[in-house]
Amino acid sequence: MILGLDIGSVAVGCVLVDNTGKVLETEYRFHEGKPRRVLEELLLQSNFRDARSIGVTATSPEIIRADLYPDPRTAYASGARRFFPDLSTLLVVGGERFERIHFDERGRYRGLKSNTSCAAGTGSFLDQQAVRLGLADSGELSDRALEARTAPNIASRCSVFAKTDLIHAQQEGYSLEAICYGLCRGLARNIYDVLFGGEPGEGPVVFAGGVSKNEAVRRTLEELIGRPVDSHPQGHLFGALGAALETKTALESTPENRMPANEESAAVPPVERIIPESKDREYSFEPLTLQNSEYPDFSGRVSRYCCEVEVEEYQRKADLQGPGKARPAEVPVFLGIDVGSTSTKAILTAGDEEQSGDPLFGFYTRTGGDPLDAIGRIFQAIRDTEASQELRFDVRSAGSTGSGRTFIGNIIGADLILDEITAHARAACSLKPETDTIIEIGGQDAKFTTLKDGNVTFSQMNSVCAAGTGSFLEEQAARVGIGITDFAQLAENVSAPLASDRCTVFMERDINHLVNRGYSVREVLAAAVHSVTENYLQKVADEAAVGSHIVFQGATAKNRALVAAFEQRLDRPITVSPYCHLTGALGAAILAAEEAAELRPEASSFRGFDLDLSAVSVRTETCDLCTNHCRITIASI
Repeated sequence: MILGLDIGSVAVGCVLVDNTGKVLETEYRFHEGKPRRVLEELLLQSNFRDARSIGVTATSPEIIRADLYPDPRTAYASGARRFFPDLSTLLVVGGERFERIHFDERGRYRGLKSNTSCAAGTGSFLDQQAVRLGLADSGELSDRALEARTAPNIASRCSVFAKTDLIHAQQEGYSLEAICYGLCRGLARNIYDVLFGGEPGEGPVVFAGGVSKNEAVRRTLEELIGRPVDSHPQGHLFGALGAALETKTALESTPENRMPANEESAAVPPVERIIPESKDREYSFEPLTLQNSEYPDFSGRVSRYCCEVEVEEYQRKADLQGPGKARPAEVPVFLGIDVGSTSTKAILTAGDEEQSGDPLFGFYTRTGGDPLDAIGRIFQAIRDTEASQELRFDVRSAGSTGSGRTFIGNIIGADLILDEITAHARAACSLKPETDTIIEIGGQDAKFTTLKDGNVTFSQMNSVCAAGTGSFLEEQAARVGIGITDFAQLAENVSAPLASDRCTVFMERDINHLVNRGYSVREVLAAAVHSVTENYLQKVADEAAVGSHIVFQGATAKNRALVAAFEQRLDRPITVSPYCHLTGALGAAILAAEEAAELRPEASSFRGFDLDLSAVSVRTETCDLCTNHCRITIASI
């Protein structure tokens, strides 16, 4: 008997065949980062113990001694031909890869198209979304999807961005089944765009790999491709089946091409062929410690919470009064608002001549997919601050920035609506005039900006990939059971192993492997920090353009370990301001003040903090001009 094994990134497939190629037994099991343990459990099963020869196809390093190691594509094609002898197009979608293999009319290999270093469109992407939705696994997600008749348009282009889309869909009242269907359709669109867009081909498509068990994905692919997409109940085992059949062929081939029978190995039970895992841990990075960077003490900040908003106080009442003066009934201020995809921030700066531009109060809250509600909470917190401080803020001018700047800016009557790059650059130069480089990492995006004499000379943003953003770090902290506020302290002062920096899904896979190999939580967190740093410098920044006066902005700059990683990697000091998480809002306030310099206070169009946002009528529309399916929000005031 011959045993075929397919050891993939997320699962182990086993197929046992007899000497005629007849399938005797199959097994498929997710290994959750522990392939050796799962493989050992499977090989101890009665029938598998009797295998005399073993063929293994794998995307991971060798973990078992085999008689033959066929290429994964060869194995899948061989397994597929067992049920589809006239195979012309094979579509394989697994845990980390998806690819389209072409064959000519004689069954000879013609070409290959595959995904890039991005997990959108793979099984691991669906596995991660299943966890977010509270489902057992992607199999349950697939079953739920088949119960839906309608589906929201979820742009499954990135795991982190999909999280925001899921929140939007839930807030719009879509059922769990509809959301599952939307995810499956979005995943199918990604596969189609990468592998079939502009080159649909001819003839039926054979669908294999773990995702071939997802009927909702198969139906959508068939709809998009416009021709039959065939699958088989054992399509997820084609790799293992092909490994067994290729091994059988090699054993039976002509004498000059025949694979020699390994009698010594045949006498050894399959489970004893497993190669023991090395217990030695390898480290690629020195411990993270700040050496030369300017980093503020956030622990001494006066802050409180109101309406789910963190309120930071930068100046006490006496500072607002001024020496020897009675407290004014009104305090002139400039307002800056930064509406981001993950968080919404606001800052009030002094509007009087003596303290003009000095930050007075900062406000920080989660956007939660509803920027209007987030601004409503911030306005309530500002009104609460007025009451608790016995003050009344007189807004002389207001500016808005961030991804929601136009929508929120028009609702509140902002005097100035500006892009994030301009806002962050202005804040950086205000805090450190010699700034020539800005590292900015937010919840779902990252930007790299260079300046000369206070003017932006170059700026670049991450593509539709959130690997290396704040949301990624938050998810890794949650995965190992710690709060994001404890992340930095735990990640500092420990050496770190190497983890993937190419995609959030792959990073999580590597982190699972590190945990299973015995690395400590602290070492795993440090590895995640280095992954973010490498991802940013390779995919967002132009490292050759990094200057000598670097400012790190965005909420992730409050992660001291991440600052230390950039300092270690660039071998240059990094400056972090006390307002790093509010610099977008600060830049908007500063520029709003400059715009209003020659205007009368009553010239501001700001509608006031008592604007009843609950009375604002809001409806949404979906743009279908591309696969991102952006939501357009329309508000009536």
